[in-house]
Amino acid sequence: MKKDHPNLIVAAGTSMMLMMGVAYVWGVYVTPLISEFGWTKAQASLPFSVFLLSYTVAMIIGGRLQDIHGPRKICTIGAFLFGIGYLLSGFATSLFYLCLVYGVIGGIGTGFAYVTPMATVVKWFPHKKGLMGGIVVFGFGAGAFVLSPLVRKIISVYSWQTSFISLGIFFIIAGLIVSQFLVLPPEGRAITAPGKTIRQPLAEMTPIEALKTPVFWMAWTAWLLALTVGLGLMGHIVSYATEVGIDKMTAAFILSIIAIFNGAGRISIGALSDKIGRTRALSGACFVMAAVMAGFTVVGESVVLLYILGGLFGLCFGTWMILYPLITSELFGTKHLGVNYGLLFSSYGIGGFAGPLLYGKVYDTTGSYGTMFSIAAVMCAVAGFLALGIKIAARKYKTSAANAIRY
Repeated sequence: MKKDHPNLIVAAGTSMMLMMGVAYVWGVYVTPLISEFGWTKAQASLPFSVFLLSYTVAMIIGGRLQDIHGPRKICTIGAFLFGIGYLLSGFATSLFYLCLVYGVIGGIGTGFAYVTPMATVVKWFPHKKGLMGGIVVFGFGAGAFVLSPLVRKIISVYSWQTSFISLGIFFIIAGLIVSQFLVLPPEGRAITAPGKTIRQPLAEMTPIEALKTPVFWMAWTAWLLALTVGLGLMGHIVSYATEVGIDKMTAAFILSIIAIFNGAGRISIGALSDKIGRTRALSGACFVMAAVMAGFTVVGESVVLLYILGGLFGLCFGTWMILYPLITSELFGTKHLGVNYGLLFSSYGIGGFAGPLLYGKVYDTTGSYGTMFSIAAVMCAVAGFLALGIKIAARKYKTSAANAIRY
């Protein structure tokens, strides 16, 4: 099979995302680090916060570089930095060192490596962006589910240091190999379906032009609200479940359920959005999430209800993650997709940093999560209306904009 075979490129992109998904298992390291160094939970969580910020900033830079130099080179650099950051984390003796190697180096590597597979695949499959893009980003969500038990096993049998070092070596080798398959389609090689018309983007906009449009800021704000809720919940859902009387092991399993439905949402809703439209799918996910957050106020000790709500949350979260690169490409074109998506993705970094803090602050103030869940429901509803408003806003500055996205 040729190196630039479309299916091989999808497989390579998914594999790269699968490795990057190890970022979501940081919680596994918190307790061992506290035991080793006597850190507080806040201190043990700091490297991950630094990682999220570095990851988000690197998405913008990496997106710009891959638009210029192509995905293969940038993904190769990203894979190496990600792997070396993970490997060096195994030699940590201080919080500053871990923030530097895992948070900064690993975060930059992840940002570079994350932005390239999606930007590459949507150019190979312009008529099936939702489905094929969903398959690729499924890897990131599934990575936590696949790698979490492996990390736990290595730590329990050996040590947290061995986990970082062994996986770091693997990520360097596998990442460098996989990166070589990420290439853009030569002229005329993109896969199209006979008889299907590929909707053209609103325009091929530079980052500066995109930032001047109202739809960019509507999409950015909607994603910020949704991800602040989602990433905050991710960090507190186990604590919430144990607080209402569910035992720790049962409560912890909710993370696996979220991971499964997160991955499923990226594929299924990505494909569905090819038919019903991106913003309809996006707004629907936001409104469902609003109902989910309201549902958390009445969970009580019902494990079944907790798991159902967790599954719906994972589905919505996966939907958000697949739809935004697709919306970016169809609003602002693919020529500058890497950097435009990186700019939009900056809301992820802010939401990831602010979300857990907001949940914690409201809990400390009120003594329960109920008030936060009510606030979160309103935030998701507002995000849903913003998503619906993108088409209206687009019409105001260019008539063809309303037809540019698959609504």
